[in-house]
Amino acid sequence: MSNAILKVDADLSAVKEIQGIGGDTVKRCYQCATCSSVCPLAPDEAPFPRKQMILAQWGFREKLLSDPNVWLCHQCGDCTKYCPRNARPGDVLASLRLLVTKELVPFKFMNTFYSNLWGLPILILIALAFILPVLFLTFGGVPDFSDPVSFPYNPELHYKIGFIDLPARVLMIDLIFLPLATFVVVLMANAVNKMWNTYLEYYKIPQAYRLGAVTIIKTYLGPALKEILAHSRFEKCDANSWRANPHKMLFYAFIILFITTGTVFILADILGMHTPWNPFTHPVKWLGNIGGILLLYGVISLISGRNRAVLENSLKTAYPDAFLLWLILFVGITGFGIEVVRMVPVFYNFSAFVYLAHLVCVFLLFLAIPYGKFSHLVFRTTAVVFDLYYKDTLKKQSS
Repeated sequence: MSNAILKVDADLSAVKEIQGIGGDTVKRCYQCATCSSVCPLAPDEAPFPRKQMILAQWGFREKLLSDPNVWLCHQCGDCTKYCPRNARPGDVLASLRLLVTKELVPFKFMNTFYSNLWGLPILILIALAFILPVLFLTFGGVPDFSDPVSFPYNPELHYKIGFIDLPARVLMIDLIFLPLATFVVVLMANAVNKMWNTYLEYYKIPQAYRLGAVTIIKTYLGPALKEILAHSRFEKCDANSWRANPHKMLFYAFIILFITTGTVFILADILGMHTPWNPFTHPVKWLGNIGGILLLYGVISLISGRNRAVLENSLKTAYPDAFLLWLILFVGITGFGIEVVRMVPVFYNFSAFVYLAHLVCVFLLFLAIPYGKFSHLVFRTTAVVFDLYYKDTLKKQSS
């Protein structure tokens, strides 16, 4: 019988980092396994969050970064409700997701800005630093912000690009958001590739079962999206079951607004059918307004529900949670605000400021995909796809 002693050194810097981004209760856990027993989402073969709690207590950063189960937790609060030590495992896993996001994407200082209140003015300045030069370039200098005919609805300024005639406002939006969208897509594609390869190595998937990206997408992305659209995992949660419906409505709102934006791009930038269109008569505006109403309903319900849950001690709202929700709220308010100020004469002279505020909010929301909690949209989807793929691989290996 061997008397060898295995020495394990805790990474205290990683533990402090986890505690600093919302997992301050991690040290209260004494491994009773109540959380894994009551969690309706934890699979029998690898129940979480007990394992993740002990890894977090020891600061095993690499193991946590390699664990897709961190993303399969929906922070429903069931574990917190029954935890005898109030260790709040769901909140700890939420902090671990922030840690993973920070490690997967370059320019980590941006993640810090999205995780702290003091970073908000810096983020606004970054947005303005990109938006204002493009605005001044496309509008031929500094426009008169008190006159909506000068900005953003100047009828005189048009640019001929090939066969396409673009108003200054449309060209400005293209020059701001097309490079930003490209930047975000490149960052997230690289992060997802890194995330997937990490999972493959951690679970030691044999080379014979490693499928190409196209096969993975064709085979597993569809079922994953079907599950996400149905919010089937959300609906299994009990302690904060109220989250399922507003979260679903918010998710559908983004889908509708994505379709609307794509349609506007085709109509305005390619076919030359330029906005603004009448919100009462144009079908694209109807679609956009439906998406906007769903967005406001979803985000207001989530904010009010979270406030109740915090008072009941069943959920914790960390700064990144609150920042994303309020940012989405302001995207919705300023979006509808653009329509209101155009239609109500007494507010018409405020058009430029509402329009600029909306541009800043949308810019920060785009940038939140790699650097804020909005990254869940991509990383959780990747984890669900891997979960389906891994379970299928285990079946193939055992057959």
